[in-house]
Amino acid sequence: MRGDDRRLVTIRTFTTALEASLARGALEAAGIGALVPGEELGTFRRNRGGILEMDLQVFEADRERALAVLEELEHG
Repeated sequence: MRGDDRRLVTIRTFTTALEASLARGALEAAGIGALVPGEELGTFRRNRGGILEMDLQVFEADRERALAVLEELEHG
């Protein structure tokens, strides 16, 4: 894997932590590492004017595969 393939990219933004967490879990079940920055704070930070949206991030090298997994989830 090239160095730039290890760069994190946002592939989707969600309005709820639950949606972001479910999408992350689906990607991880497909063998794709995923990250939702701020997820560990739960609703605490969101309820105090902090995070308004939750980004779902993957490594650049996994971007296309991750998007395909999310597409399959949405359209079953």
